[in-house]
Amino acid sequence: MMYGVDKINAFALAMLNQAELEDLLWSIAQGVGEIMEFDDCVIYLRNGDKLVQMAAFGIKNPKDREIFERIEISVGEGIVGNVALTGEAEIISDTREDARYINDQYNGLSELAVPVVYEGETIAVIDSESNKPNDYSEFEQALLQVIANIASPRIASAQYQLKLKQTQVRLEKSNQELKHSLNELAKNQAALIQSEKMASVGVLSAGIAHEINTPLGFSISNLNTVLKDFLPELTQVIRRVKLDPDLPVSSRALLDDEEFNYVLDDLSSLTQETLNGLKSAKQIMLDLKRFSREDSDIFILSDINQGIESTLNILRNELKTDCEVSLDLQPLPGIAVNIGKLNQVFMNLIMNAKQAISERGEIFISSKFIDDCIEIKVGDTGCGIPKSQLKDIFTPFYTTKPVGEGTGLGLAICYRIICQEHNGKLSVESDKHGTVFTILLPAKQEIEQTA
Repeated sequence: MMYGVDKINAFALAMLNQAELEDLLWSIAQGVGEIMEFDDCVIYLRNGDKLVQMAAFGIKNPKDREIFERIEISVGEGIVGNVALTGEAEIISDTREDARYINDQYNGLSELAVPVVYEGETIAVIDSESNKPNDYSEFEQALLQVIANIASPRIASAQYQLKLKQTQVRLEKSNQELKHSLNELAKNQAALIQSEKMASVGVLSAGIAHEINTPLGFSISNLNTVLKDFLPELTQVIRRVKLDPDLPVSSRALLDDEEFNYVLDDLSSLTQETLNGLKSAKQIMLDLKRFSREDSDIFILSDINQGIESTLNILRNELKTDCEVSLDLQPLPGIAVNIGKLNQVFMNLIMNAKQAISERGEIFISSKFIDDCIEIKVGDTGCGIPKSQLKDIFTPFYTTKPVGEGTGLGLAICYRIICQEHNGKLSVESDKHGTVFTILLPAKQEIEQTA
């Protein structure tokens, strides 16, 4: 049998041009089959202690790159496995007389198998079977071994490139996961920083409220004295002086001056208005102190309705332009809660309701005692939340607001405070007509500490 140099040269070039391992193995199987005019040629690639059929030419390759019943052979098993184990080629003249022969979909009567060795290790086996006994010569064995030796570094290189690519893919995946983790860490860090800022603002607000409360107190006390005691006495004295027949004309003219009497008449109402304003400021300071309690882990017997009203008082400037607030607060029993944190929940829900209203709208807040629970509802007539988003609404960092307008933490914090810290329930219902958040708090909460 003659083998053309041109075919061998073309085969070598074809191997050099194949960069991918799979393409290379199919190219080798086809090249060996065509050059040596074999009816069958299979490439087994070693993977640990297994040999896997990877490419075939001839009978075992019906079309394209298919293999009839791809098989795996353990190293040391059968003729091919023994060649992989010993690293030595074998010619089997009659497979019927060799107990090692493994029957598969094509039972050859003779077989030729050579190892593909790289750096002293068998990395593959090239195997051919014939339907005739004694169909392989020692020359064919030697030539096939030369081809295997030529293919060896190319297969090893392609394997290395494949492992390199797989490693690169894993690294890219790890990098993406690391990037995602870093982003989450950055978000958590930002949230913690914001939380610390809010805690600091709360402490600062409580301190300021305490400091302002003192001058407000004596200002209100002084004005009360002026309004109740001094003004009536002053008015009475002026009336008596006017009735004095010996009063000089010039003095009487001053007392009868229209502007003087206007100021005197208006002084009482102006003082009352000022007093009312100072009382309102004092109430805001009290609400601010109550809202921003420093005892963040303390449960005390509290009035939930007072917490709602205090929160609304703090937010009244935010709500006065766009929203009409409707209250239906029924009498409630005292309940052991962390009122500072509950006020934070009320503020988040009320502000969310306000932001859901694009123009004029209504926020309605109700409370009632039912089935040993306190039920608080905060609803609005805003744009509503799409049904597909409701399941994620309490998930940290999930927000329906535009980028830059929400952190996705408000409702997650509310859920944690109500459900985890107060053993309650927080649910939401929404449609195109608006949204309603419902809070259920068990009325029998244990008082962990007292203020």
